[in-house]
Amino acid sequence: MNNIDQTYAVLFVQEKLPDDTTIHNFLNLKLAQAVSEKNKKLLLEQIAYAFFDNQSGIKLGINMIRVASTFEGSRKYEGNAYLELEGEFGKEFQPLAFWQKNIYVDPNKKIEIWPEFVKSADCELKMSFFETINGSTDNQQSSWSVSEKKLESPIVIGGTHNEKNGSFLNVTLYAKGSGKIKIGSLHYRWSRLGFGQFILGGQRYADKKRQEFMYYFNPGDMKPPLNVYFAGYRSLEGFEGYFMMKKLNAPFMLFSDPRLEGGAFYLGSEEFENKIKTVITDSLHYLGFNNKQLILFGISMGTFGALYYGSKLKPHAIIAGKPLLNLGTIALNGRLLRPQEFDTALDLLRLITDENSQAAADRLNKRFWDAFSQTDFKDTTIAAAYMKNDDYDRAAFRELMEKLQRRNAKVIGRGYIGRHNDNTPAVVNWFLTQYRYILQNDFGRKLK
Repeated sequence: MNNIDQTYAVLFVQEKLPDDTTIHNFLNLKLAQAVSEKNKKLLLEQIAYAFFDNQSGIKLGINMIRVASTFEGSRKYEGNAYLELEGEFGKEFQPLAFWQKNIYVDPNKKIEIWPEFVKSADCELKMSFFETINGSTDNQQSSWSVSEKKLESPIVIGGTHNEKNGSFLNVTLYAKGSGKIKIGSLHYRWSRLGFGQFILGGQRYADKKRQEFMYYFNPGDMKPPLNVYFAGYRSLEGFEGYFMMKKLNAPFMLFSDPRLEGGAFYLGSEEFENKIKTVITDSLHYLGFNNKQLILFGISMGTFGALYYGSKLKPHAIIAGKPLLNLGTIALNGRLLRPQEFDTALDLLRLITDENSQAAADRLNKRFWDAFSQTDFKDTTIAAAYMKNDDYDRAAFRELMEKLQRRNAKVIGRGYIGRHNDNTPAVVNWFLTQYRYILQNDFGRKLK
């Protein structure tokens, strides 16, 4: 049985689990998933739809939203994060907005839909779907609606007529009552029907404002260290670095941030940030490890996650490739140094501080350095490769060194000539070299 390689791919029937220590240990090692055989036909259908290669996640941004001509209230854009509509929506449900681009449902796939929105208490929403079969000339459309209550969790779209050619879904948002509604991105992803988010065993968390992050834990060989990788900026949703981490056979975690255009640097509400810290510490406890058997790392956007949460967890090592730490400065650099190239930084500034100003940018910078400066890193190795002419955050490495020198921390640095995206292959190669060195020399791992 130990030849079964993939974690979370083992299923067991709850009602027939034998009282056998060897089997229980094997199921725990593989993080096996419990199923019920009460409805065998449904179970077989779930397995057929949920176990597949690859992953897919896409979002429709607010630039795809069109407001119904019947709505007479005010409308305001909050960057690319939200479209705010305020006014009277009607005593009965009325069309409020629709997405100009439709959603494609791949053949033999079910999808999950997660709309971002924030609303006042005096209004109510529902979402309606209209299906068109790909290649069909039939004018009849299947249609259905989903209540606001059901929108509290991702909606699994089942029963579409997409077995051969796929189908298209048009989405309309209805509202009634009065008040304010902020509509954000509309996310849609291949569903694994409860067996994982994006990949088998992937997990999802959303706070009260419907802000999400995804995470994945793999116990590997159960030997130290636990390696936590924060994904970089990516417009397509899903996990990054899975195969890189898996081939090392060590325990690992992956984090992914699907917000805004390609991520919001793992910052959020207190609830949001505490959950990231909690899932890491819970994984350490599961393995029987402590924080000195923990490595955090990331590249570009992922460096913020690694260093920010590293300041809270005090790991054995933090490895950063092209660190981005002064998020407020990155937003300000969009005016002159890098115009119209990374406007997500402005969206992030508004998302986190609720305003766009020099003062807000200063507060956002301070948010990182306040956390970082209060941490004693004397037992932590920090390795960072940086770009000498970085046009996103030129001062990041210098400020990092200044803070760490006062604390006698062990710092390994390597600079490369160029702007932020000029020499990614060299940075990645250095990054992986440092990572493998720490695994071999600090934890005695034999790597191929």
